[in-house]
Formats: sequence, C-alpha cells, structure tokens
Amino acid sequence: MVKNFKKMLPLLIMVIISFMALSLVIKVKASTLASGTSEMLYELDPTSNFFTQVEDKTPIVITDKRDTLAAKGYQKACENDKLEVYFHAKTCGIAVYDKVNGYLWYSCYQNEPNYGITSAVKIKNESGVCFEYSVVDSKGAIKSEEIYFNARNKKTASGTVEMVQVEDGFDLNLDFASYGISFKVEIRINGSKLSASVPYESIKEVTVGTLNKKDCKLTSITLFPYFGSENYLINGYSFIPDGSGALIRYNDNVSSTAYEKKIYGYDQSFDEYSSSYHIKENGSLSLPIYGVNHGYNQAAFLCEVKSGYGSCELHSYPYMYNLIPFNTTNFKYIVRDTFTVNLTSQTMYLLNDSPYPSDYSIEYTFLENEDASYVGMAKAYRESLGLTNKEESENDIPLRLEVLGVDYKPGLFGKNYVKMTTYQEALDIVNDLENNGVNNFNLTYLGWNRGGYFTKSATNAKPAIILGGKSKLKKLSSYLDDKGYSIDYTVNPNISTTYAANKNVKKIGLSPFEVSQTSSLEQLSYYVAPTELAKTINSKDRRYASLNIKSLKIDNMNVAYSYRYKSVATYRTQMIDQMVNEVSNLNGYNLSTSKPNSYLLKYLTNYYDGYYESNKYIYETDSIPFMTLLLDGAVNQYMPNINYVSDYELAALRMIEYNLYPSFIITKEEAYDLRYTNYEYLNSTQYLLWKDLIIKMYNIVNDGLKYVASAHMIDHEYVLAGVAKCTYDNGVTIYVNYNKTNVDVDGVSLTPCSYLVKGGN
Repeated sequence: MVKNFKKMLPLLIMVIISFMALSLVIKVKASTLASGTSEMLYELDPTSNFFTQVEDKTPIVITDKRDTLAAKGYQKACENDKLEVYFHAKTCGIAVYDKVNGYLWYSCYQNEPNYGITSAVKIKNESGVCFEYSVVDSKGAIKSEEIYFNARNKKTASGTVEMVQVEDGFDLNLDFASYGISFKVEIRINGSKLSASVPYESIKEVTVGTLNKKDCKLTSITLFPYFGSENYLINGYSFIPDGSGALIRYNDNVSSTAYEKKIYGYDQSFDEYSSSYHIKENGSLSLPIYGVNHGYNQAAFLCEVKSGYGSCELHSYPYMYNLIPFNTTNFKYIVRDTFTVNLTSQTMYLLNDSPYPSDYSIEYTFLENEDASYVGMAKAYRESLGLTNKEESENDIPLRLEVLGVDYKPGLFGKNYVKMTTYQEALDIVNDLENNGVNNFNLTYLGWNRGGYFTKSATNAKPAIILGGKSKLKKLSSYLDDKGYSIDYTVNPNISTTYAANKNVKKIGLSPFEVSQTSSLEQLSYYVAPTELAKTINSKDRRYASLNIKSLKIDNMNVAYSYRYKSVATYRTQMIDQMVNEVSNLNGYNLSTSKPNSYLLKYLTNYYDGYYESNKYIYETDSIPFMTLLLDGAVNQYMPNINYVSDYELAALRMIEYNLYPSFIITKEEAYDLRYTNYEYLNSTQYLLWKDLIIKMYNIVNDGLKYVASAHMIDHEYVLAGVAKCTYDNGVTIYVNYNKTNVDVDGVSLTPCSYLVKGGN
C-alpha cells in the first residue's frame, strides 16, 4: 500500500497544485467586476505624450546640506515644526528645508558652475525677485526693461533690501532707487506651507532724475522665478494644468519653445494681448497652479496663486530654452497692461495709470512621501478648493444628450424659425433609449426658449410655442425629475445681442465690448455687466418653478475680463470676485457650464466639454488626468460631444481611464434643416443616425464606470507602457490597456485594447 501511495503521490501533488491554481483563478474572477474590449482604428505609440509614462522609480540622493548654507551666504530667517527658511541678502534668494522629507529646496539652480553659463543668466538664476518696468518716451512709444535683484557686486547691483523678521516669517523692503520703484515682499510659513506676497499698498513709484526725468511704471513682478529649478541630472518633472494636465519630465531634449499663458485666458479688454503663444489651443488655462517633483515619492511642492490671479501668467521653461540648461516653472504677475485707444486717424497705445488694485500672493505647499507626486498635488489643490464628494449613488452613469430645440434663419421679412426637436420628441428619444437599456440621463436643452438661443428672450424663461409650449415642457421636466434623471436648460445671461449703455460694459479703452459668438451667422454680441447675473436669473424664479426647471447650464462663464461700466473701471481680479459672488447667490439651482475656471468649480454639478488630454506640445512628455483627480466624486465630468470624435473606440477607453461620461448632440430632424441657421456648422445630429452608436458607446463606458459613479479617483499610474491603473476610494481598480497585444500585470490578463474592473468594498 505504501508502494502504491508512492506511485500516486506525484499525481496527488499535481491535483493539489491544480486545485490551488484554480482557486487563484477563481479569486481573480470573483474580484473582477467587469471587462471589455474595443477595436481601435490604429495603433498608438505608448511613449507619446497622449499617455502618462511609466514612473522612473530611481531615487534621488537626499543629504542634509544645511551646514553648507552659511558659506553660501544664507542665514536662517524663520522656522516651524515642518519648515526651515533661509534668506540670502545679496540676491533675495531663499532656501527651504522640508523637515519631513529631509529635502532642501533652493530658489536658484545650484549646479550652474558645471555649465559655464553667462553672467546675465547667472544673475537671473540667483535672483529671488524680478520686475519689469515701462517708460513712455517723448514720441509716445512704450519701452520696457527687465530687472533682476542682485547685489553681489556694484556692477550688477540693481537695488537694496532690508529684511525685517516677524513672528511667522519675515518682510523684505525692496528699493530700486535708480528706477524710482519700491515694494515689499512678505514671506510667511504655516505648517507645510510658505507664502510670498506683494501688498498692493506697498508699491511706490516716483520720478527719478533732474534734467532728464524718467517716470518708470512697474509692469510685472516675478517672485523666485527659479525656485525648484533642475534638469535631467535628477529624476523629476514639472506639472502644469494644461488641458487635462501635463508633465514636463526632466530630460536632455533641447527645446526652443516654452509654455507661457495667462491664467484664465487673455484679457479681452486689452486688444493687443495675444491669446496664445502656440499654434494649437485646447482651452484656456483654468487652474492657477503648477507643481514640481524631485524624485519618485520623495520631494515635491504645489504652487498656487492666492490673490492677484486675474493678472498672472504661468511660465514653464524646458531644458535649454533661451540657452538656459535647466527647467524652471513660475508665476509672473502682470501689474499693468497696455491698451489701445482708436482715434480717427491713429491708434494710441497707453499704459494703465495705476497698478492693478490687488495684492499679489503665491503659496507653496510642500508634499510628503507618496503625496510627492502629481496625484498628491491634485489632492492638495482639492483641499484648497474645499471640494468634497457628493452623495453616494449605485445608479448607472448618466448619458448626456445635448438636444437642440429651435433656431432661425434670415428671411425676407425677418426670422424664419426652424423646429429641430420638440419637447415631446426629446421625451420620445429618452423613452426609446430606455427601451434599449439606458437607465440614466442628463439632458442639456439648447434653444428651448421662445426665439431660440440667439435672441434677447434667451433669459426670459418663456417656452417656445413651436416646440410644444408650457404644458409639453413641464411634462418633459416632470418625467425626468420623477425618474431621477436631470436636465439642464441652457441660458446665456452674460451676453446680449443688442447694446444698451445701462446694461452692457465697455473695454477699458472705452470702446464697445463686442463678442463673436460661435455661430454660422457670425453673430456680434455684447457682454452684460457681471453684477447682473444673479438678478437676471433670480428674477425668473417663479417662471422657472412653474416649468419645474431646477437646473441651468450657464454659457460664457469661462471668461474673465477687465471692463468699464458706468465710467467705473473694474479689473479682472475684481471681476472674478464679482462673478463668484453672483454664482453663490444662485443657490436655488443646480449649475453647470463648459470648461469652467477654478473659482466656479465648487458651485457646479456638471463640467461639460471635459479635457481628455493635454495640448501635447512638443516639450510636454505626459498627459495626465489631473482634472479627474481633482474633481472626481464632487463634479460630474463629460466628454466633448462624441459626434465629432474620429476614433470612437479610443474615446471609449479614454473615458474609462479618465472617468468622463459620454455626451452627444442630437436633433429629431435632419441636420440639413440647419442650413443657413446659426447652427449650420453642426453637420450630423439626427438621432436616428446616431442611435446605434449612442447605445454602443454608452454600454461600453457604463460597464466600465458604473462601479465608480460616485467614487473619487485617489491614485493613477501607468504600470506598463500604454497600460493605465486607476484606483478609487471605494476599493475599485480599473485597468486600461491601449496596446494591441495581450498584457499581464498585477496578476490579471488584459486583452488588446481592453479594460478590466476589479475590487470593490
């Protein structure tokens, strides 16, 4: 019997091993919530900047170098339980020691002797304060110059500084006597945060010279322009909020272009200011932040504009831009703008009389351990904005349908109205999709009102008779409300189609503030005073309530501009504060808009036309879902309308990775009927043509995202080239494989162009 047992032992061992292997497979399958495949049209290079790159986990060497600071000219200026700050009196530079990470940050690049850089670059690198001034000469021409503080020797001395220590930091009183300009910089520390501010009241300008008098006007200030600067010698990157988010990893690729953009887009009140330094645009810069990382999960900081955000630019310079051999990212405050006054025979260029009435303040948040990454930067900024998760939901994700109701075309005796989708037809479309398995909707009704979108009555809340009138609109609203769906009615109270002096604003140069709306008829319109927003909407409360309208999509909310209203000048920072105040007074409605700026985010339910990539400029190495990491669980994000996407399968995988919901623009009638209307550019919208694709796309994306419908993405990484791993706070992990090959990772197998959902609480 023993002999027989010995013969059977190998077979028994094989059975046990097979059973164990089977149990492992069963465990994997048991934790797999969903999976799916998609057939992409073409193969993508997983190392391109459409993707996030696999992290280089090579650690950087961190040693305590504080004992070398005194020899370099630094003296300790302030300290708390998280940070030590050292000041360099000759350059106004600082060094910040992060006690948690043991890392020493400098406001200048420390390895410059190895590059043989010019003396001019050396002065720029070392200086902690930079400003620009302009002078108007006798012929009216404006001449400008950039000055860096540096008092290492008499030849380069540009000013003097007095340091005054205070309880939680120190003040720097800067005097550039030869230019007649002086101001104060206040440095403060609070926990792991360091702030640097220039109070508006501290800015002084006086005339200099006797025979040849010169009035220098301060036009910009940059604080610590090279803080955290490094290059390919270490493992690190800069994060910029470009599109969905972008990384500029440190490498030795020489770049002749750089990232320079004004926060919240250019100020339309100043004609000569270019909207972009680049050929291609994908939305304005909507977040006033950037970040720097040194070493994988070792050291990082997030820098945020806290005040003066309306007049600030973000500059990020890759390796060897302007022949400077390191990367740097910083904020530049525009203290004055140039504007134009058009006369009969000439155009005059003028400077603002006074600096913008705002303090200029930035804040560095130093990040620890696993938060020392772009994920940690999103977490820190989310906390700064006060965003919190909405109520948990076990529903399917919502399908967004942007429904076009009515528009018009020019006729012989006025406007000929074109009916595209009645209220009943919109309800019929919803019912048809319900019968095909779609169980959650978010409609956006465009042109629902009497006269359509491009008309004075756009904010009058009057249903269009041609679409079915009050009874049919109320029926649609009530049905969707009873089913737990949502519908946003599009309004545009920030713009009017006619000009009225008591309602519309002017540019700073007193010319009419004309706006070109997106329309095939090239509609010319005018901005309404921002302070009228809440009044305009709240005055229609009763009418909206009678129609069961609870949610609004407000257009033209993503612009910020300076203006004059009733002879009073209001600059961008003040205009933004006005807009925030107006939106906060609309608490009776659920609000949504497209590509909103940061100051609106905590007031929104839906974020439309979400970003699914960065602009992919040549120096950007990665696209990252920073907006998703920031907003997930707090605000629903939707793709731009998929009608105009070229690769639907790729779009589906991207939506699953970035947690973006699908969106289509549709009509009951053929798009041909839109010929000669404002929406002639919408070349394919008929529901019957798109029905099958809508159902297909929704099912693919919903199967991947319904398990995280109200969760928050707390981690994101690429575990292999072209393979994303997204982790949520409810225990769900989603893998997305963009490769056209099988991939094995983390104990699971991913088929080509597929996703897999695992876990769950």
